[in-house]
Amino acid sequence: MKLIAIDLDGTLLTAESKPSTEGLAAIRNILSGEDHKVTICTGRARFDVKGIIGEDLSIPIISSNGAAVHDERGRLLNETPIPHPIAAESISYLLEQDVYFEIFCPEDIYSPCGGEGKLQAEIDILVSANPDIDADTLQAGVQTQFQQFGFKQIDDLREVVQAGSPIYKLLIFTYDDAKLDRIRHHFRDQPFVHTTAAAKHTLEIISTETDKGSALQFLASYYDIDMADTIVIGDSYNDISMFQIAGTKVAMGNAVEEVKRLSTLTTRSNNEHGVAYALNTLLDL
Repeated sequence: MKLIAIDLDGTLLTAESKPSTEGLAAIRNILSGEDHKVTICTGRARFDVKGIIGEDLSIPIISSNGAAVHDERGRLLNETPIPHPIAAESISYLLEQDVYFEIFCPEDIYSPCGGEGKLQAEIDILVSANPDIDADTLQAGVQTQFQQFGFKQIDDLREVVQAGSPIYKLLIFTYDDAKLDRIRHHFRDQPFVHTTAAAKHTLEIISTETDKGSALQFLASYYDIDMADTIVIGDSYNDISMFQIAGTKVAMGNAVEEVKRLSTLTTRSNNEHGVAYALNTLLDL
């Protein structure tokens, strides 16, 4: 038996953030044979994943970049949240930076009221300074961010920490590159959290105990599957930890070079149904 871990954004999802129908069909075909396990391994929240792939597809899910691992029945197997004192410090710092960010918890994604307006203001500044910039692409990025399932807007994000809920990750989204670099530098070499990214203009803060690779190792051990019998398919920086340990590594055609260098195989792009091509043709599963 093999364990196949598939990323979402830039991988199973097209550029429009919609799942590849061919990719989903290939996954269902593999599951019908009962010879292999398939898991989604993503930076998204579990409830967001279920909203995207459908409630009827019963598979284990590694979510929030590995901060939570659920089995195919939805039972929580493992979680590595940010320690609450560190989360509180991090949230206070981000509020001081006047940047848009989200808080991922087990049941909700918390977003600040007025967050969309903050991002629109950044777009307006960019367009004013660079008239040739593609404003539609920037707008599409904002719309995708606010289409996540489980969104809950609140006035004060510090209330999330006060409520005591586990905090899986903090996601920063900004078109201000200087601000993003400053935040990345602030969290560099901290003992309890580290950063990763799945897309341009974003930065994710997670526990140092959290990454996709560690979560994949946990799930493989849970199902008594050797790491040599794991297959990963991905495209971005937050997939690197998986590619460093899996037996077979498939890079999307649109993957960043760092992922391609670690790959065993390269498939077609996400817009060309690369997951289906990898599963059906390259791997012949």
